[in-house]
Amino acid sequence: MATKEINPQTITPEAARAEIEYLLETGMRMQSKLDAEQRPQAFTVDGQTYISTGRNYERVKPVLPDKIVKPETFTAFSLDGLIDYIKTDVDGVFGDKERRHIVRVTSPTKVEVISPVTGFWLERVTVAQCTAVVPEIQFGRYMDTDDFQIMVQTCFQDSENRAKVLMLAGSVRKEQNMQTADDGVSQKLTVNTGVVTVADVTVKNPVVLTPFRTFREVEQPESPFILRFNEEARAALFTGDGSGWKLAAVARIAEYLKNNLYGCNVEIIA
Repeated sequence: MATKEINPQTITPEAARAEIEYLLETGMRMQSKLDAEQRPQAFTVDGQTYISTGRNYERVKPVLPDKIVKPETFTAFSLDGLIDYIKTDVDGVFGDKERRHIVRVTSPTKVEVISPVTGFWLERVTVAQCTAVVPEIQFGRYMDTDDFQIMVQTCFQDSENRAKVLMLAGSVRKEQNMQTADDGVSQKLTVNTGVVTVADVTVKNPVVLTPFRTFREVEQPESPFILRFNEEARAALFTGDGSGWKLAAVARIAEYLKNNLYGCNVEIIA
């Protein structure tokens, strides 16, 4: 039986369009299958996401949020100024009752107000800080009695012991005695040098004094000091409490803040 040849000219336009659509659909399915076989497969291990392309593995780096924008720190120079800033809350940072700020006494001369941890990075922001203005006191250094008296008068709180130290420093002077012996042939010269006082003043070491070393709003802690004079009649004060005054000063600052910030949305930590 002979095969009948089909004349392309006998195909109708509808059949031609159907054939083209079939070819396009078949090609799209094949292309999708090829794309799927080549597409990387993602999976997670210990919280880390990886993609696999055949034999290769690559960790997907997560897109981390930016760090928070930190405002400029408010600076005060007295405890009362810092207290007024917290109470007035001009920046509106203390109103959230569920998020308490921390008022941290970091030293006898510095207090910081720190925000709770916030953001993806759990950051803290130093909202405000306060630094005490204290005089520079030179301990453990010998100086002329005039400079020593000025330092004690201006940097120490008035007390009976301070008055004694000033009186003793003002009465000390260097004395030099010379004796000679002459036998007609040779002469012998003897020079005695020492420190003497021209007034009857007694200061018992260690002497308790109260220097200005912390905020003026709180009571200044007193400390024992060793008063010494060298052979040149120069005076010096040496600390004798092992910096124990710092603990007392920090405790007094914390107590002052607690009394004046009662009811505010802050936590005092010293």
